[in-house]
Amino acid sequence: MNIENIRKNKLAAILQFSIPSILAMLLTTLITITDGYFTGNYVGEEALAAINLGLPILYFYLGVGLCVGVGGYVICGRLLGAKERQKASEVFSQSMVMATIICVITSFVVYLLFTPILRILRADGGLTLYFTQYYRVMLFNYPLMVIGTTLGMFIRVDGKPQVCMLVSIGSCIVNAVLDYVLMAVFDMGILGSAYASFMVQIISVVLQLLYFARISTEIRMACYQFDFAVFKETILNGSSEFIGEMASAVSMFAFNYVLMKYVGTEGVAAFTILGFAVYGFSMISIGFGQGLTVLVSICWGAKEQKTAMELRIMTNRILFVIGAVFATFFILLGRSYAGMFGCSNNVADMVSAGFRFFAVTFLFMGYDVINSMYFTSCGDAKSSALISSLRGLVLLLIFTFVFPAIWGMTGVWMTTPATETLTAVVSAWLIRRQKRMIESRGFLDGKTG
Repeated sequence: MNIENIRKNKLAAILQFSIPSILAMLLTTLITITDGYFTGNYVGEEALAAINLGLPILYFYLGVGLCVGVGGYVICGRLLGAKERQKASEVFSQSMVMATIICVITSFVVYLLFTPILRILRADGGLTLYFTQYYRVMLFNYPLMVIGTTLGMFIRVDGKPQVCMLVSIGSCIVNAVLDYVLMAVFDMGILGSAYASFMVQIISVVLQLLYFARISTEIRMACYQFDFAVFKETILNGSSEFIGEMASAVSMFAFNYVLMKYVGTEGVAAFTILGFAVYGFSMISIGFGQGLTVLVSICWGAKEQKTAMELRIMTNRILFVIGAVFATFFILLGRSYAGMFGCSNNVADMVSAGFRFFAVTFLFMGYDVINSMYFTSCGDAKSSALISSLRGLVLLLIFTFVFPAIWGMTGVWMTTPATETLTAVVSAWLIRRQKRMIESRGFLDGKTG
């Protein structure tokens, strides 16, 4: 799509580039919610809480996968553009081996740290049992997940994103069927959820490996000599994604620590159930952001800063409307939503109260996510990093330790809304500052707001 088409068809361009990413993100969310539904209904609140306690482990693996995947496929794409297919295949092979080795070592280390982690989080009894059962299996599953994620990125750079979409759809269906069979029919409890995820990842990885063995004409597994320069560039390219996931891991660990200290297992379960909804909206925001990133990059390169800003404004407005719909729905039906997960009345009441606070989050989260990704597209890494660090680490950690100590569970619910709102104030200031800079250079001739 050229710049003229983007300028004349802004909404169409946003939807064209965003919808595929949004669908992929929502499929990932659907798998998470499906697991939560079956775990809550066929095992119980303690099992939901145990899974949530270990989410920082998942974030670390996601960070590794994104770091190696993004870092490697950027290099690979450049080589394919230069018609250096053999070198591209070698980079692909080195990236896959790197991801596998790092994840195997990580699984071994995390296994040794199970007891200290549970002690710090003050977990005991059934919570410890569920945590240990579930994550012993997931330490085999997560390396497969990273391998699958990395393979998917290279399939996209090979020009076949529809293959990834089909694998994702198939994974969703198989995951739901296996969850039901193993947890509802065979009554395997939390182990059923873990084994279902493990089998789905095996299927996903095998299908994607078959793609490279039989379908791909550009990239193949190849013999290679370790290239330190490629390794270094891979890590640098993917470092921001890794840091982002690490911020999520630290924040989630802090949340779980505070919840166990001030509220207990029921608080963790309530936070987990509400978190599914927030996670879904976050995925929609990121999907729009990924679509906007491509368009803004094109506009910025063509010195069409005004068009880029108009695209950002339009995307922010779309997400504000979607956020308002989310807020209204969960304020009115939050308790019924919580009941889907088979929780007690006390937990359902907590979730319902939480949504009254989180309505603000739905209104401002999209604004912060889009603006951060917009600044990345403009080449303003400092502004992007400031927004991301404020909402993902700095403000969130401060409020996480202060608010619950003062207001208990109400303080927990206030933490994220306060973080997103204050970040939005800083984000708006950064946007205004950029606009003044652009106007002073004569790139804008009208108001873009």
